[in-house]
Amino acid sequence: MRSMEDTILVVDCGTTSLRFSLVSKTGQTVTTRRAVVPAHHDADGISWDGNAIASCILREVEALVGDEPIAGIAIANQRTTCLVWDAQTSQVLGPVLSWSDGRTRDLDRALRGQGVRHVANLTGSKLRWLLDRVDPDRALSNSGRLKGGTLDSWIVWTLSGGKRHLSDHVNASHSGLFDIRKLAWDDALAASMGVPLAILPSLVPCTGPFGAAEAVRGQPPILALIGDQQASLLGQGCVKPGATKITFGTVGVVSSVLGSQPLASHGRAAFGNIALSTGQGVRYGVETSMQSAGSAIEWLIRTGLLDDASNIDALVDPTHRSEAIFVSALDGLGAPHWKPAARAAFMGLSSANGRGDMARAVLDGIACATSEILDLLEQATQLPLENISIDGGLSASRVFRDILVTTAGRPMRHAAHIESTTFGAAVLGFLALGHDLRPDDADLWKAAAPILPHSGTKPGDRLAWREAVDAVLTLHERRIRQLRADE
Repeated sequence: MRSMEDTILVVDCGTTSLRFSLVSKTGQTVTTRRAVVPAHHDADGISWDGNAIASCILREVEALVGDEPIAGIAIANQRTTCLVWDAQTSQVLGPVLSWSDGRTRDLDRALRGQGVRHVANLTGSKLRWLLDRVDPDRALSNSGRLKGGTLDSWIVWTLSGGKRHLSDHVNASHSGLFDIRKLAWDDALAASMGVPLAILPSLVPCTGPFGAAEAVRGQPPILALIGDQQASLLGQGCVKPGATKITFGTVGVVSSVLGSQPLASHGRAAFGNIALSTGQGVRYGVETSMQSAGSAIEWLIRTGLLDDASNIDALVDPTHRSEAIFVSALDGLGAPHWKPAARAAFMGLSSANGRGDMARAVLDGIACATSEILDLLEQATQLPLENISIDGGLSASRVFRDILVTTAGRPMRHAAHIESTTFGAAVLGFLALGHDLRPDDADLWKAAAPILPHSGTKPGDRLAWREAVDAVLTLHERRIRQLRADE
């Protein structure tokens, strides 16, 4: 009979849902519960009610823990999503701003105009936006009354009953307020951003323990904190320099491990971060993304071109490709262009094209964007990208996997752990307890299956796709000029 004392509870706070899983030392997910906190969608983006998130977490954790003790809790979270709360009452002030929320765009432009060296749309300007509304003179912030941070901080605060305000180095490296070499908040940058240091969490490695979850029955220890993409990176066994994973979720995120030295400088093709931080040291990483991956498949469903995501393999023939081209920019263009207002486009359509041709063009567009990102990332890091693993909802499509590997011209493998984010967070939790879990442990890290494309699979037309992207950028610039002329 399984002992709960050998089990870690993983709280995975994602964009579309919160997942709560009990994971054993063998890497098996024993039980999973999923909950949804309703999001508020408007023209600016996505936000949530932070108090509702806290209530949901406590309710679901209690339901899984029950009366039997567990080994501890590990946390994985969507990064750069942030909030501000009252330290005395634990009430959230204002919305929880999603990583994709766009209401800081004007502020980001203003800060750049003032010469503030920050990366737009990260946590820093979101905290500034929130504070400008709930504490404009910063009196509450400077007195210690307000706390702010990303979701890992809020989850720790909630589970600890308001006793601990922490954030790990991985989440901090996506804040825009963090010095990744010194592993400390950048005091001068935070001041120029208008974010008082007094509201920011204490910084810790990804592995603890970090004290007890006093708000939970039995008060299990909080063992690990990590951003979701880096939890997935670890969960797929990507630990050596050049090891890479691609997650095809709502967006497509490419993450790679660099090693003991950070990326020399940020560029439009690559963002340097921390891949993992433990008591043994820091492993630096690099990341980039496309803005429309799984969201493009959801769009096919909403428009009636596809009945269900699971039916795309029956609709698309990987051995056939029409002249239809799709630029996957339903939510803007990501790396290396970073044009959030650019929009998607179909080109090369004819009266002979049907649903299958259009769906194939969408898969080609995602595959071509991925291929370009991999090439640019390799150039930026001067490091061969190897051991490329893919996961996420879209990776379940055999046809997409075939098209992707054929288009990129690179060997890839399909992640063995379906929920690699949960698995990676659990691994960190067990490491915090002193267990020696090595990525070469074949019993724990199941062998990922190499992707061997079916004979006759045609790659996406990268040249035609790149010309289509140029046309989208030209149209975007024309619209921007027209808007400025109309002002």
